[in-house]
Amino acid sequence: MKHARKLASLLLALVMVFALATTAFATEPVTPTTTGTITVANPVAGQTYTAYKIFDVTYDESGHYSYTLDINSPWYLMVPAYANQFETLELTSMEYTGKSFITIKDGFSPAHFASYLSANLERTRAVGVELTPDGNSGTVSATGLDLGYYLVTSTTGALCNLTTTNPTATIHDKTDMPFEKEADKTNADVGQPVNYTVTGKVPDSTGFDTYIYEIADTMSDGLTFNRDSLAVKVGNADVTGDADKCTITYDATTAPNTFKVSIHVKNCTVGDNITVTYNATVNEKAIAKIATNQATLTYSNDPTDSTKKTTTPPQEQKVYSSKIVINKFETGKEAVKLPNAEFVLYKQLPFGDEGTLFNYYYKWNETDKKVEWLREDTKNATVVKTDENGVACFDGLANGTYYLFESKAPAGYNQLEEPFEVVVTGGTTEAELSVTANVANSTGTLLPSTGGMGTTVFYVLGAVLVMGAVVLLVTKKRMSDANR
Repeated sequence: MKHARKLASLLLALVMVFALATTAFATEPVTPTTTGTITVANPVAGQTYTAYKIFDVTYDESGHYSYTLDINSPWYLMVPAYANQFETLELTSMEYTGKSFITIKDGFSPAHFASYLSANLERTRAVGVELTPDGNSGTVSATGLDLGYYLVTSTTGALCNLTTTNPTATIHDKTDMPFEKEADKTNADVGQPVNYTVTGKVPDSTGFDTYIYEIADTMSDGLTFNRDSLAVKVGNADVTGDADKCTITYDATTAPNTFKVSIHVKNCTVGDNITVTYNATVNEKAIAKIATNQATLTYSNDPTDSTKKTTTPPQEQKVYSSKIVINKFETGKEAVKLPNAEFVLYKQLPFGDEGTLFNYYYKWNETDKKVEWLREDTKNATVVKTDENGVACFDGLANGTYYLFESKAPAGYNQLEEPFEVVVTGGTTEAELSVTANVANSTGTLLPSTGGMGTTVFYVLGAVLVMGAVVLLVTKKRMSDANR
């Protein structure tokens, strides 16, 4: 399974135990709670999550609270530096307390602030609290935390957004953006379809006013996209025609082999599987060439700026179709090429309940530009003839074992009585997709094949002649001796 990680702006989304106010951190009166809990509901396997307190909670006599930064905090130098540089936070010193009130200003970006804190995490030497797994629920959590303003990181540097003001806070890890593309075959006859599956998951779009989740797919000229085969599922529901859940767009004029699927994630359930299926037909432009199919995922990466997005590296699948090239020459004289030799091609496939093997003969359908296989039908099979260079081709073949049968030999040469086996294995380069079959023909008179009466007739006749000669010689000798 391959995963595309979000860029830092999304990975570094701010984690808060209490949400930021629009102008300041001083708000409604609350009943002070001594401790709180942070839980990651969907932890990524193999990652360690750590909670770091950035700000303290300070209560006044009326029970109102504010967020404050203590002079002894490991973040004491980093936060004022950020405030001075970007002017979106304001610190107000509290005399004789060693604390500063925190006020948020217009233009503040939690994601940007989190990115800054993450980049300077090692310099602060801050000590966090590691979240521990709950074997029963599959979550990780930290309990008994002092109330405050927290950052939660993973070993990959990801940060998660916590949006609740409740001391018990549950968050979803946004670090994992699964995305994968699969195909049911890597080689095929021309005319065969290849089935593709693209998968992802509905992300957590909390904190985003709008969220872009767009799958784009592009096929090379060696594939013909079958638009009617495209289907989109979210969870177990088919949403292909559901405008609330997805939008499908095509560019049939300039790019007929492309499409885009936009998932409206805010109308979907977080964590549900996204599945896009379709097929494309291998066409004649894939003969002895590698056809590619690439898919990318584009998604939002900054809750404060809907225009910011990330595009994953392409997920690519390849498919090819091979060819058999006949090289016809005189036996012992490869430089002497033989034109006008005729061949048919067949392969053996099981048929029926007993799996009996039958010969299936190659036929090129010129109208539909595809390969067909005719069971025990040599009459309608495609016949290829070698040219003046002794070359002829069978195009558009999947990997497998094939047999060349010479139906007509060049004038003055002996016809091959046994089929010529050719194994097509494909390869990773286009040069490997052309398989050469070196087929030689001999001149002169051939004895009949050894399979029937064949040479046995000649052996018997020869023996009879030899025995006859012996009998004749013996008889003549006896007659000569009798006449003496």
